[in-house]
Amino acid sequence: MFERALAEIRADDPEWHWDHLVALHQRPTPEVFETARALTHDSDPERRELGVRVLREVGRDDPAAAALRRDNAPVLRDLLEHEQDLTVLAWVVSAIGYNQVTEALPDLIRLAGHPDDAVRFHVAANLPVLADPDAPEDAAVAALELLTGDEDEDVRGYAIYGLVTELNVDRDRIAGTLARLLAHPDPDVRRLAAGEPS
Repeated sequence: MFERALAEIRADDPEWHWDHLVALHQRPTPEVFETARALTHDSDPERRELGVRVLREVGRDDPAAAALRRDNAPVLRDLLEHEQDLTVLAWVVSAIGYNQVTEALPDLIRLAGHPDDAVRFHVAANLPVLADPDAPEDAAVAALELLTGDEDEDVRGYAIYGLVTELNVDRDRIAGTLARLLAHPDPDVRRLAAGEPS
C-alpha cells in the first residue's frame, strides 16, 4: 500500500484519486506509524514526503491512536530543523499543525519569511492552530501580520483569516495592519479583514 501511495505522490496529478494515501490515513496501526517514520529518513525526497504525509493524518480522528500520534512530534521537529527539500519541508510544516505540535510554534514563526511560497502558505495556515487562541503570543501575531502582506494571495488570505477570525486578537493591537488591509484594492482582502465571509 505504501508503494501504491508513493506512485500517487510521484504522479502528482490533480485528477488523481489518492485512494492508497487515504487508506493509510485510516489505518492507525503501529506498523503504519513505524513505516512512515522510517520513510522520513529515506534519501529519496518523494519517499520522505510520503512518510510525512502519512504521519500528517494517520489516526487523526481516532482517540485510540493519540499516543502513537504524540510520538510523531520529535520526528517532525527534527525534520523541520534539517529538511532541505522545499516540497517536503512544506508538508512538514503542515504535519506539525495537523499533529498540534505546539512546542514547534517558535520554529514556524521563524519560517514566516521563508522564500518559498508553499512553505509560507503552510506557515500561514498552521500558525493559528499552534498559537493560544485566546491569548495569542506576540511573535505569532507579528508573523501573521507580516504574512498578511504576502505577495502570494493564498498565503495572504490564510494569514488574514487566521489573524482576524481564528485568533482572539485585540483589534487595537493590530490596528495598523487592519487599516492597511481594509484599504486594500482587492475586495476579497477587504472582506477577510472585516471578518466577513468571502
